[in-house]
Amino acid sequence: MERCAKCLLPSSLEDSDFDDSGTCSWCRMGYPHYTPKGADELQKLLETERSDSGVADCLVGVSGGKDSSYVAMQLKTVFGMRVEAFTYIHEGSTPSAVKNARDVCARLGIKQHEISLPNHQHLESFKSFFRSWLRSPNTTTAAMTCVACKHLHILGTRLAAQRGIPMVVWSQCPLESSPFIAIRLKGRKDDDFAREGMLKSAGKLVGAMIRSPHFAQAVIKHFPLCVSGCLAFVPGTRYLKIRYPSVKHVHFFDYIEWNPANIVTELVEKAGWQPPGNVPDDWHSDCLFNIFKEYMFQKMLGVSYTDGFLSNQIRHGLITRDEAWLKLVASKAHYAEAVPKALEFVGLGDLAREIDVSCFKIQELRN
Repeated sequence: MERCAKCLLPSSLEDSDFDDSGTCSWCRMGYPHYTPKGADELQKLLETERSDSGVADCLVGVSGGKDSSYVAMQLKTVFGMRVEAFTYIHEGSTPSAVKNARDVCARLGIKQHEISLPNHQHLESFKSFFRSWLRSPNTTTAAMTCVACKHLHILGTRLAAQRGIPMVVWSQCPLESSPFIAIRLKGRKDDDFAREGMLKSAGKLVGAMIRSPHFAQAVIKHFPLCVSGCLAFVPGTRYLKIRYPSVKHVHFFDYIEWNPANIVTELVEKAGWQPPGNVPDDWHSDCLFNIFKEYMFQKMLGVSYTDGFLSNQIRHGLITRDEAWLKLVASKAHYAEAVPKALEFVGLGDLAREIDVSCFKIQELRN
């Protein structure tokens, strides 16, 4: 596998388009074009939602990971907002993340709400879609293993509306978006990126159902969950705006520079946040199901979300290519060991013989 001379993405990926120097199209385009708008612009936006009614100014989704915990801390201590938090807890929530969410909110004096889907819907839908993926691996089925995760957008927005809170603040950073998964050029310009639209995604979903009876059965079994999850796949979709028109959605890192080293240092010192143990990196360590997402994409494409995330950081100057490579090697080794354990934990131990973690073995980096 030949990897880009500047980042870690391979030439085998669709749209990689390596040039004569061995540089991928995403490096040539500088994907993603991440330029935060700045603290002053965020302050102006936040000021429009302050009130004297005693209701919280904003609601923050806090998973217990570093980014969401940092956002809650900054909004309260730096921007002076009256903050409430919600934590979406499911069968894949890691104990360390749940503890961090509770501890950080308690230390900062932030009222925390814990919300979940009823009747183990999250776990059951994941198991159905993962089994169907094993029968017919494709990116659409892999994406649907986490359709229940998208309900955090619905549950959080509904909670804000119920409590009269005008704004939900989210912690996803643009650097987390892998350019080879549901991200395409919107037009002919090299900087015109966009997520795949609802119609195109729906077309892929129907196509996958036609090709795989197992996948079709999983969709039908969890149909209401699938429909609402797809309609709310990101915060601020038209579905959420129509259903909860009083609630605004804001992405914190669209305004404030994402710097992982500074985030961890401040969180540990000021909020008592604890880095998770036994993982090479804390990114996505708050969710056990991420282990399966890494496996599925690694098996299908030879790369995973981690390759994309590290490559984005290289382009943004947060890490060198050599440093990123060491992190990538450690990540692949971790997931190869974690998949069998995760199968047992979620009640899918009977699938162990169908899993091949050798896909996580990666070739030596060539410069």
